[in-house]
Amino acid sequence: MKRLLLLIAVAGCHHDEPEPPAKVAKVHCVAPEMRVWAEVRSLRGTVAALPDRDAIVAAQVPGRLLRVLVREGDHVERGAVVAEVESQPLKDALRQLEAQLAQVTAAREAAALAITREQHLYDRGISARQSLEQAKASLGQSDGAVAAATAQTDAARQNVARTLVRAPISGVVVRLHKRVGELVDGTPATPLLQIADPTVLELAATAPAADLMTLTAKQPATITFDALPGRSFPATVRAVSPSVDAATGVGSVRLSLQPTSDGRMPPIGLLGTAEVTVGAARNALTVPAAAVRNAGGARSEVVLCQDGKAHPLVVTVGERRQGMVELQGLAPSARVAVDELPGLEEGMQLEEQKP
Repeated sequence: MKRLLLLIAVAGCHHDEPEPPAKVAKVHCVAPEMRVWAEVRSLRGTVAALPDRDAIVAAQVPGRLLRVLVREGDHVERGAVVAEVESQPLKDALRQLEAQLAQVTAAREAAALAITREQHLYDRGISARQSLEQAKASLGQSDGAVAAATAQTDAARQNVARTLVRAPISGVVVRLHKRVGELVDGTPATPLLQIADPTVLELAATAPAADLMTLTAKQPATITFDALPGRSFPATVRAVSPSVDAATGVGSVRLSLQPTSDGRMPPIGLLGTAEVTVGAARNALTVPAAAVRNAGGARSEVVLCQDGKAHPLVVTVGERRQGMVELQGLAPSARVAVDELPGLEEGMQLEEQKP
């Protein structure tokens, strides 16, 4: 009997223990937004200056760099000296050629005098015609030697002048490739610097053949950059390639960039994404991309904030643009959670936080 009373007492104690409190998740909930979206094509590309406003500058003669007169960000005018290559070896070669030119010029003058003398003797019957013809032949050879030496001397003078590297266009130095003391070979293989006009830029992008068929000049676009969050740049399609690369299957698309309202332009070489409007506008029900989670396989879902509880709902995902996602299967009046999604389960209590 005592044992039975003890068991009843123990059972009564367990019955009186309080249940653990229900788990409450603190979340932010938002209502979907109805946005006007047009059909767009997304293109990736890099910022570049216009082809006629961009120049890679290289020395036209080989040698060692004596001076680099500009720095990145400097504005230069067309024809301004931007660097100098060692000129002494070229000046020595020029002096040698000038001496040779003087020699052959003197020889030519002597040959001309010889013709005059032989012509006088021939006219008086003192000299044979053969001597006159030999003198004329000697003058012809001298003329050829003078012409060749003159051409070589002129080329040597040009090479000396080319040791002063000049800007081929007006613009801003956007990149330096060589420093004082480094060697150049006088070809584009060893560029010194790049000059461009940063006030007129474009996005040089690529697109597959299917997108090329829908892109045309003057279509509006918006360009964003991962490196410039919160900024967007208006643009228009300037040119669409009529062909694709046989190896990659993509063609080039060039978009003219316009400055922002404060007059700023993105840096040259920056990678960006262009959203080009190619079709008519339509209404799209959207939520922040953070509100969508994977529901297993290819399915996606959102978590509804309803009556203070979580209710996962499978939805159909459409286009994604600028951090927003188009959804189908969601009521416009619904509210969805935008954080703590992995831990939210059906029926879980929610404590909505203020934004």
